[in-house]
Amino acid sequence: MKHLNPQLAEKMVWFVGPASLSMYNFGADQGYLPNTRAAEIVEKADEASARGCVYTLSLEEVYRDMDTILKIDRKAFDQFWGAVEGASDGENTAGIVRATYAVSQPTIRELVRCITKTTLMDTNTVFNVLIEGDQESSMRFMPKIEVPDWQHLFLVKNFLRGVAPLGATSKIPFKRLIYQGRQADPAEFLTRQPVIGAFSDQCTEMVWDNQHLDQPSIMANQARAQTFESMVSPTLKSRQPFAGTHEEVLIFIDTHLRSGREVSMPLAAKYFGLQASTLRRRLAREGVKFSQILQDYRRKDAMRLLSHGYSVKEVSQRLGYSEASSFQHAFKIWFDTPPKRFCRNAFAEKL
Repeated sequence: MKHLNPQLAEKMVWFVGPASLSMYNFGADQGYLPNTRAAEIVEKADEASARGCVYTLSLEEVYRDMDTILKIDRKAFDQFWGAVEGASDGENTAGIVRATYAVSQPTIRELVRCITKTTLMDTNTVFNVLIEGDQESSMRFMPKIEVPDWQHLFLVKNFLRGVAPLGATSKIPFKRLIYQGRQADPAEFLTRQPVIGAFSDQCTEMVWDNQHLDQPSIMANQARAQTFESMVSPTLKSRQPFAGTHEEVLIFIDTHLRSGREVSMPLAAKYFGLQASTLRRRLAREGVKFSQILQDYRRKDAMRLLSHGYSVKEVSQRLGYSEASSFQHAFKIWFDTPPKRFCRNAFAEKL
């Protein structure tokens, strides 16, 4: 994993909540995992919850267990989502799609907002952001470190096969799909299977026309939605320490660059009400530097933007470079090819 920061990776965990538990139980029920493994996870999660603690698994544990499932049957996740497609009523659908999370929201847009807010995939390995525009909206899934192909794919199928049945029209088609930084055909992902052992830290992004996000949810229930808010708030608060300063800096970089504002360490420190030296020390404790986070963000967003068809000049401006030549130089270092050549090669054949 070329871009893996060992010190940063050590701080990455998988939060064991309803979604994770459902996958472990599914694996045990199907015979993909030992029953003792699923029972162990459930018992420890219950014990932690009783103590008011956050129960987490290391990435190595989760990746090992999911690989065990997928090596037996690469279509295992499809079986999981197949339960959604075969559900006879909304209650069964809700039971599969993150039952304690967002299904009771009035619209699909509110549902997506909740999924973004609650740290999609139950892990702090990714930076999620929902970008809402006048005509279209998109969710970006930007890994902080390299994550398995199945994690990217699970995100896409979560919406294609899990969330879509909750809409009034049962359809939430993507207008565009960027998969691991490259343009892809959304229709192909219904049958796509994960590549075991493949990792990527590039962005996966789903883009919708707003008309699809603004359709009502068949599970709309104001009382349940309010209960959801009261239940999830303590959970989110307990997870905040796992995000750390790195996450705060990512949010600063993302919001400022998307609004065309300048980004730098001194400006970030001022934004947080800190001395630059204090911000530097806090990041150092997490094993990163501001310059590394900025460059990492630019590297990942550069491929995403180019895959959307933006020109080299437009991408350089959106990433905060004063000169397009500076962006071109950085891109060649990152990917060992000029951005224009990358575009020609990347679009010759879609994923």
